[in-house]
This record gives sequence, C-alpha cells and structure tokens, in this order.
Amino acid sequence: MSWQLHVKAAESVLRSARIPSSPELISLIKRVNPTCLQLPESDREYGYRIKNQLQNLLLETYGETFHLAPHPCNADIILIKHNALPSIDACHADLNALSMKALDTVGSIHSAPAPSPTNVEAKRAKSRKRTASGSPKEALRNAELLLEQYEYPQAEELLANIRIAAPGELPTLIKAARMLTEQMGAYQRAIEVLLAQPRHLLKDKVVRELLAMTYYGNGLIAEARALFESAEPGDLEKNSLYAYADISFKDGNLSLAYYLLKVADEKEGFVTTHTSLRKEIEAAMLEEAEPYLQKAEAAFACNDLSQAQSLLQRALSLYPNFKKARELAGEVEARRSGAEVERLWERFGSSETATEKLDLLAQLLERDKERGEQIRDLMARERNRQKKEAVEDRLDTLRALAAQERWEESYHNLLWLSRQGEEADYHRACAISPYFSVLCHNKGLRKLADGDAMKQWLRFVRLRRQVQQGQVEGCWETVQDLQQYFHCSPLFKELYDTLLELESAKARREAEQLFSLLDELDQWEEKRDALATARKLYAQLQKPLALLPAAERAAYKEEAKRAIYRLEPETECEWGPLDYRDALLLGNSTKAAQLRETLTSPWMAQLLDKYDDEVAQMFAISAEAIPMTVSPDLVVDLSWESAPSRLDKMCSSDRHVLLREDEETIIVLNMWCMSATRYRSPNFKDLDVMDCLPDKDVFLLANSRTNNTMWRAKLSEMASRFTAVFDLNQHFNYQEGASFEGIFMSGSKDNSYYAVIREGNNFRVVKQSIDLVSSVVRTYEAPCESLDAFRLSYQPDRFVATTDCYTHVLESNLEPPRGCSRVGATQGLNCLGIDAGRSQIYALGDGIVNVLNPKLRAVKQYLDAESVAHMSITVLAGICPEKDVALLNVNGRNLFYNMKTNKFSQKFCGKRVLSTETPSRWYYTEFDAANLAVKVKDITDELDTLLEWQVFLAAGGDESAAIEFVEKLEDPEFFSIVQSTPPREDTPGHDTHC
Repeated sequence: MSWQLHVKAAESVLRSARIPSSPELISLIKRVNPTCLQLPESDREYGYRIKNQLQNLLLETYGETFHLAPHPCNADIILIKHNALPSIDACHADLNALSMKALDTVGSIHSAPAPSPTNVEAKRAKSRKRTASGSPKEALRNAELLLEQYEYPQAEELLANIRIAAPGELPTLIKAARMLTEQMGAYQRAIEVLLAQPRHLLKDKVVRELLAMTYYGNGLIAEARALFESAEPGDLEKNSLYAYADISFKDGNLSLAYYLLKVADEKEGFVTTHTSLRKEIEAAMLEEAEPYLQKAEAAFACNDLSQAQSLLQRALSLYPNFKKARELAGEVEARRSGAEVERLWERFGSSETATEKLDLLAQLLERDKERGEQIRDLMARERNRQKKEAVEDRLDTLRALAAQERWEESYHNLLWLSRQGEEADYHRACAISPYFSVLCHNKGLRKLADGDAMKQWLRFVRLRRQVQQGQVEGCWETVQDLQQYFHCSPLFKELYDTLLELESAKARREAEQLFSLLDELDQWEEKRDALATARKLYAQLQKPLALLPAAERAAYKEEAKRAIYRLEPETECEWGPLDYRDALLLGNSTKAAQLRETLTSPWMAQLLDKYDDEVAQMFAISAEAIPMTVSPDLVVDLSWESAPSRLDKMCSSDRHVLLREDEETIIVLNMWCMSATRYRSPNFKDLDVMDCLPDKDVFLLANSRTNNTMWRAKLSEMASRFTAVFDLNQHFNYQEGASFEGIFMSGSKDNSYYAVIREGNNFRVVKQSIDLVSSVVRTYEAPCESLDAFRLSYQPDRFVATTDCYTHVLESNLEPPRGCSRVGATQGLNCLGIDAGRSQIYALGDGIVNVLNPKLRAVKQYLDAESVAHMSITVLAGICPEKDVALLNVNGRNLFYNMKTNKFSQKFCGKRVLSTETPSRWYYTEFDAANLAVKVKDITDELDTLLEWQVFLAAGGDESAAIEFVEKLEDPEFFSIVQSTPPREDTPGHDTHC
C-alpha cells in the first residue's frame, strides 16, 4: 500500500467515532511517518501533522500504558515507549505538538532511588532468608505448608522472593503467582514477583497471560490491555478471554468483545465471573444495530430491495445474532429471487441458441424449485436438439475431410461420433468412405489406445494407396503386421490377397534360384562341403516356401530332399573315429551314439573307448560339499570388512552365486537349497561366465584370454562335469573385426546357441546349431551404433538388444513378439535391471522407472523415482520387486535405491553382502577361512532398519540441484557408514554413473 493510502486510512480513523486499539494506532503512526520517505515538502509537512494528531489520540486514550523517553541530543524531541513492553514504541514526537490532555494522561517510569544503608541491610537480610529457603521449588513447598497453617504473611514473603533462572522452573513461578492471586488476593505482590524475573523468561506466553490477568485483577486495565492485545486470542485461556472481552466492552470495541466471547465458547471449562457480560455486550450491539433495521424495514416497504439488503448487512455486521434482521433478510432474498426467476424465464423465451437456453435453464433449476421437473424436461429436450445438431455438423465436416483426404482429422471425428452419436449415426459416418468401413466395430483396434489405433488405421490407408499406385516394395511385411487388426474387413482381405499373390510369385522365383544352386552342387568335387551347402540352402528354402500353397510347398520340399540325398555318401566310411571324438567334445551324445553303431570294427571300438576316456578325463570336475549355515542371529556390520576375502564374485543367477577361490576352483552357493559346493578343474583357469540356465544348474563359460573357446558345464550337488567345448571361429561365420556381444544357450536344445555379433554399424543375432557340420537356424539383422544384449527369459528363450535409438525384443525364432509396441521399439532403453523369471525389463525414464513386458508395454511404473533421470546404469542391477529396491555400486561403494520413495541408503562396504539376480535377495555372509564354512543371513527384510535412508534429489529440482545430486552420489564420504580402514580391493557390483 502506498503512503497516500496510509494517509487516507489515518484521516478516516481520525474522523471516526470509534477509537481503534493501541496497536492499530501505533501501526498507522509508523506508516504515515514521512521521516525516511522521499516526499515533496508539502506532503512531508502534512504527514507530520497527521502523525502528531495520531500520537495525541494514542496518548489521550491509552496514555497510562506509555511513558516518554527523552532524546539524548534534543530536549524538544521525545520517544513514546510502552511501559510493560519495551520493544513497542510509537515513534519520536515533537514535545510542543502534544496536547495538554495527552501530557496529563501519559504515564511515567520513575527511576529507583539510591538505596539507603538500611535498605541495603534489609536486602541482605532478605537475600540471606531467600538463600536459607533453598531453591524455588523448596520455597513453593514451604509456602504451601505455611498456607495450610494460615500463616499468610510468611507464605507471601516466601513466594515474593522466588526467582527463577531457567525455562524449566516456569511451572514453579506460575504456581507461586497463582497462589498469591487466587489464595491470597495479593495481586501487587504477584505483579512484582513476575516482573522481577529475568527478561527472557517474561516472553513466555503463559507468563505474559498470567501477568495480564494479574494486572486486570489489580485494576491496572491499561497494562492488562497492552498484554492482551499482544497475544493471539486462540492462545488465551477461557478466563483470560472473558477478562479481555470485559476490557474491550468497556473500551467500546463491541465487535472485538463479541468475537472474544465466541472464541471462549469454543474452549472447555466454566467461568463463574462476568455472568452478565454477554447480555450487556449483546444489548449494546442490539442498540447499535436497531436503527439500521428500522431503515431497512422502511426501504423494504418501498420495495427498495438493494437499499434494504445493504442496511440489513450493516445491522448484522454490528450484531450477528439479530434475529429480526435475519428474518427480514430472508424475506428480501425471497423477493429478489422471485424477481430474478421471472427475468430468467423472460430471457429463456426470447433466446434462440441451445447453449444460451441450457445456461438459463441451469440457473432456473437452482432458483425455481417449484417448477424443477418442468425445467429438467426442457433441459433434456434442449440437450437432445443440441446433440442432433452437433452430430449433423460432424457428419458434414467428415464428408468434407474425406473429400480432401485429411484422414487424421477424419479419424478424430469418427471417434467422436462412435462415442457421442447414436448407432445409426455412426453407421452413416462409416459409410461415407470405404476407408471408414474398416473401423466400424473393429474389435482389434478397441484393445489399443486411441493414438495407437489411429496410427494403425493410417498405416492401412497409406498401404492401400501405395499398392494402388503400384509401389509394393516392403508392403508384404506391413500387411502381415496389420492383419491382426483388420483381418475381418473385406477391404483388407482384398488388399491382403493382392499382396499375397505378388509375394508368392516372388517366393517362386527365389525358390527356383535356390534350386538352381542345388543342381550345381552335383558338380562339386568335395562332396562333404557340397552336402553342408545343400543343407544350408534347404534351410533358406523354408522362408519362401511358407508363402506357397500346401501342395506346391510339399512338391518343392520333396525335390530338395532328393537333391540332398544325391549328395550323401554312398559308403559306410562317411564318418571316422575323429568325428566321434568331435561329437563328444561338442556334447552331441545322440550323434556320438549313431557313430559308435556305424564304426563297429574291433580296432575302431578300441579307439572309440580311448576317446571316451580322454574326453571324460578332460570334462571331469571334482566336487566337495561345504558346510553352509543359515544364522538368523548373525550380527550384521556393513561399516567395514574384517579381512580381505580371497573369494571373488564371478556372477549370480536368481538362485546361484558363483565365487572364484583360485584359478582352478569355483565355489557355487545355491541360495534356494542353502547349500555350498566347491568345484575344481584345470579348465576353470581364465574362464568367465557368459550365460546360465538356473533351473538346470548349467553354465556357459568363455575363455577371457583367447575370447574364442567356450565351455559348457553342469555344476550341481548331484552331478558335476563339463558337457561341451567348442571354438567360436570354427562354428560361426563373421566378418573381420567383428565382436561377440553375447553368447546364450538354448533352454530346449543342448546343441543350439544364440550369438549376438556386431559387425561395423550393424549387428546380427544368429541361432546356430553346433554340430559336426554346424548350420544357421535363424538370423536377425539391424543397424546399430552402440549395442547391449541381455537374456530376457529362459523358458522360453527370449532376448533383448538395445541400441541408441531402438530396442529389439526377440523370441526363440528371432522374431519380435506379436503386438510389440512400436513406440517402445523405436526408443533406446536405459536398462536398470531384467527380471528373467517374469520376462520384465526395468527401464529408466525421465524421472520414473517403467516395468515393461516383452511387448515393451508398461505393466508397472514408479512415478516418484526422480533421481533416475540423472543416472546411467552400465551393468544391470539386482532388483527386489517385493521391496522396490535396487542395489547399486558407485565408485566402489555399495548403496541401495528405493524406486518407490526415491530414497538412497547409506553407502556401505559390500564385500560381505551377496545377492542373487533379479528377483534379488541380499545375504550377509561370514566365511570361515580355516574350515571353509559359510554362515549366511537374509537381510532383505531388514534394510529399512540396518541403514539410514535419505532423498538425494527431491522432485522439482533445478539444474543446480541435479549437479548437487551427482556430487552426493559420487562422494564416497557423503551419507556413508564406512569406517576408515586400510585400502582394500574394490567391491565388485553394479556400476552406476551419473
């Protein structure tokens, strides 16, 4: 508010008959004070005049509450100060500008006279007596005993000498003051006791209220008023509120007095004094309000409703319980409402648009209760007419859009008609264009969201127009994808048949080319190579033959089999003993059995037995059980590691944890069976785990030194041995400079493997049958800049490959799942973890974590995971879906992250914490190095109490908050329980970068 508005408010106060409270006057004085303002000289002089008048009004009314403090440099300038509240002042004043009444009314603070020797001795005697009485509590207890013996003077003397020093002694002071007032009536002594306490203790609300009530009981109304005005009414007790109301009533402030009684009524208890105060206040308020009622009655009689309502509002503001005024106000409102209803009916009769009529009917429904049924009927009629007009407008718009081939806008209109119009109207709309007919009651599209359904329909429209223009390249894949949505439509069937015929002709040409290559194989000199090539060509034939009719397809296959049969060796010496050995090494026991039946000569049998022994010795793995104990009482200490462990974690599945003890020894902890086994073999040297089938206890290991040799092993308590060994370069074809981003086993066939091979700016996923003559079963190719590949499930085999811009989910036949989300497939995923048991992906989004199914559709979301927007996971984290918690590793320190609450745990030493893969459980472990025994305790359900949790990045943070979050996450000492210890080995875990 500007200075001019403050001046107008001050002028209004000076003209008003009501005298405001002292805080209001002090506030106005300070607001109009022109001392520190840049004002014209005329405004400055006027401001000082208004300020002087307000200061005179303050002192003339409340002068006994204030005193004048002299200015140290100017005798004509004084400061108006409050007696009881030194922090309150009413600015400096010109002594010559104060009125005689103000000077006569104002109080004063007398300086204490110099103590005489007699007084000094008396004070010393009192001091000795007070010291002898002990602490304030002892003095209070002694005073109570004296009161019981009716020794009032001695009790009063004890209570008057009580001095406290700490807030904890306030109850003693309050009880002493109340004893002086309530039991002795010694109000002045109670005031002296309270004021004699340290200044900082006098700021307590209870002490100030008690002092105000003591002033009030002693007749010092000005002091009581000042203290009551500085308190909040809601903080006062019932007795204090009645006392404050009595003061306000006597000051003429009826509205404040009435309000204080209303607040007092809301508090519990009884007040025995002031029995007639309420009646006196209401009588005074009624006396002020009655003239306004009389004027309102006169205005009502003259039908001046606005004036009557204004006067009644004024009367009720003066006396809210004025019954007659309220009754007349109801009559005024009823008459005004009747007139308003008639005016609305007149407007309704003259209105033309349905929208305006509905608006008027809605207003009438609220006001004209008697004709409510009629109004509702009129509203239903108008809505029906409005809806029919809207439908016709939509149909006209749809015809125009179809003529202009604006299909996207057409779809939105059709969608509106399907939901807002009648069935007949929707059929009329679908009949406008053949393209619209495929949408009529399309059950396939109804399963999709509106946006996805429109995209599929627009694809169909573009595809049909493309075929009509003769551009059929790539159309077959599109029509197959669209078949699930439009297969019931005759228009789509016509398009499908056209493309099928074209694709079948193309398939025949491709099959003929492959058969010509088969015929040329008869001329090859190396029959074994020719036979392998023929089998590859036969595998390639399957795709084009799938498009041909059954009879034609069968004929082609028979002809291809005859070509392969011609290439097969006619002698029994096709395979030799070395092939038997190779079959054993590749783990193809079926092929080895067939060869043993073929190679029947005695010398060959002896050679085959020799190979059996050789391979058995090579594949042998010794197993030794290790004691493993579940110890619920194990003391968990995550702040330090007792000693560097000689066991390094290799990998984990959802039920296993593999630890390397030395180059030739691996320890497997089975967390489902709670068993541990030590396995030894020279072949374990330099081997890292690439893949596993947890339910079969089968592991695929790769030689990290050569990056070429693969070993397949079964590690279980019942049986342990290697089952196969092969070299990648002998069984997979790849370009120079290629890299294998993942090797996975088939869950259904022992000799089938999946390889993810990156070659330049492209990658291939190959399903390969590893045999004496290996063959490619399936291939999937796509471009990439960066690539990550993971197993998505075991039964069935399912994989996910993520690039910068795409996410490829592949089934066991290396085809994407039917109905896979196109939106999800055309985005690169930042994977936090993968739950292979549920075939779900935990993907980081912009401030959320999406849990995606194999079709890349969200089945669950963590909407409060604000921190993930600034994290990048380089190695998949183990996640416990039950607790919504993931285990991360940042710069060698472990910490947990709760995706539901966005909280991080303290950083801790994770060397002794082992976990399974998603769905994860976390175990605290102790290894007995001497006896090689293991104790474990499942701490998954104790994480909330084992560690403290904190939000590192709150929602809505700016860039600086994100930078601070990164610093907190990467600072090993921030929110950490790790104790200072000698340097240790870095804890293997899930690396997290920001």
